[in-house]
Amino acid sequence: MRLSAFRFRVSLGSSTLLLVLFLCQSALAAGTAKNVIVLIADGAGAEQYTLARWFKGAPLAQDGILTGMMRTYISDSVVADSAPAGTALATGTRTSDKFIGVGPKDKVLSSEPTPSQELRYRPLATVLEGARLQGRSTGLVATSRVTHATPAAYFAHVPSRDQEALIMAQGVHQGIDVMLGGGARYLLPKAAGGSREDGRDLAAVLRARGYELPTTAQELAAAKGPKIYGLFAKSHMAPDLDRAALAPQEPGLEEMTAKAIAVLSKNPKGFFLMVEGSQIDWADHANDPAHLLSDLMAFDRAVQTALAYAKTRKDTLVLVVSDHNTGGMSIGNARTSETYSQMSLEALLDPLRKMRVSGEALWKRLGKEPTPEMVQRNVREGWGLDISAEEARRVLDVAATRKKDHYYALGEVLCPKHTVLGWTTHGHTGSDVPLYAYGPGSPKGLITGPEFGQITARALGIDLAALNRRLFVDAALAFPAGSVRLDETDKDAPVLRVEYKGRRGELPVNTNLLRLDGQEVRLEGLVIHAPDTGRTYVPAQAVQRITGRRIR
Repeated sequence: MRLSAFRFRVSLGSSTLLLVLFLCQSALAAGTAKNVIVLIADGAGAEQYTLARWFKGAPLAQDGILTGMMRTYISDSVVADSAPAGTALATGTRTSDKFIGVGPKDKVLSSEPTPSQELRYRPLATVLEGARLQGRSTGLVATSRVTHATPAAYFAHVPSRDQEALIMAQGVHQGIDVMLGGGARYLLPKAAGGSREDGRDLAAVLRARGYELPTTAQELAAAKGPKIYGLFAKSHMAPDLDRAALAPQEPGLEEMTAKAIAVLSKNPKGFFLMVEGSQIDWADHANDPAHLLSDLMAFDRAVQTALAYAKTRKDTLVLVVSDHNTGGMSIGNARTSETYSQMSLEALLDPLRKMRVSGEALWKRLGKEPTPEMVQRNVREGWGLDISAEEARRVLDVAATRKKDHYYALGEVLCPKHTVLGWTTHGHTGSDVPLYAYGPGSPKGLITGPEFGQITARALGIDLAALNRRLFVDAALAFPAGSVRLDETDKDAPVLRVEYKGRRGELPVNTNLLRLDGQEVRLEGLVIHAPDTGRTYVPAQAVQRITGRRIR
């Protein structure tokens, strides 16, 4: 009897253990978070955050959730460009310079393994695409053009970040619920005031799919959702510091973040949202502390908005990170080499508080033929600095050496003498960046960019390998030999043509459309052509529709 009881207890204990393991595995499969909000301070490193904290005079919104650091290198460079850096965050895969949402080249760092031939240039599924296929709502917010590198990394698949017209076409066909930022010129053809050379009116496509298209802050506030495609500037939006004077009709980053959360959170299945403080990076490129601080403060308010939402519940993961550092900014420069240990807070902040416009806006005030006297006057009015005629001439000399971005000369020449800030470059740097996290599935310690993407996917319960098989099937392998060809008669609108057992299918590249037997079907993913390998990828759903055969 005792032996039977013992066996019963062992059996019960084993069953309980198995049940616990099953529940744990089920929880892992389902993910750990209902909602995930990723906020990216493009180009911000620890030193920029330190400066912002002093400037604010209080902790930053994310200070209480610091969990680690992130390495930012890419497949072929120690120092990252935003396109491959963003791709790592979005897809969990490291890729090459200027690539967005596609696999790397053969050339890699000496520390990295050579990528498989199958991975080269292949489209990579993103966490946003995975969240959408789960039935979650999805959103992107940026102050750049939405076709710029970081936001594009979450929805586009191209071998060059410069292909922004193509990126916009892919974005329109991705079914993203809320898209807010700049870049309206890529929606319309040139004849209608846009910049598209293919003649396509993508705004009409969006309206046909039920989107509201607000163009001002007032229209955004009035938008009801659930589908909003709000582009508030033809190109990039205005720097936060200049918005009141130059673009008062544009919403701020905080407003756009709050609206996106309000709309997306209505979905009972949850949502994924990426928010980028885009222009922090540009301010660092320009060595412009005025622009940097104003946009970092705007980002801080956006983070506060996201955390305020997350802290009312237990099902929302908030991740805050930068894709890389820019500018190599330091508190302390060559001028403070002998006096750094006597640096007062006033010495740090007083010059910065007098700067009332971005360097770019200040430069535009000078017109096409600036003189030293004009530089002196406008620097005094815009940045509160009394500079000498020699310094003004030096600004103009440095500006003349630059083919574009002449205003970079302001920070380069004036910061070393009139502030205690140092800058090492107008480019990016290779430093690790702070990682902040709050909510279920929060990562800790030192991670890499690809690991950030994989952590995001796990939190959402997304199997990235399975998602790639579902969204991107090599058409040449999925259909019999000779039945598939890419029609590039119209170079701006190539079409994959499939003939299979008397059926004819047309799949316009960079769309989610299949035309089959006289009917048009919206697919669950995009048709993507990789020009470097000549391969075209289609969703498994398209193969099944045409052949009746399920791809696993």
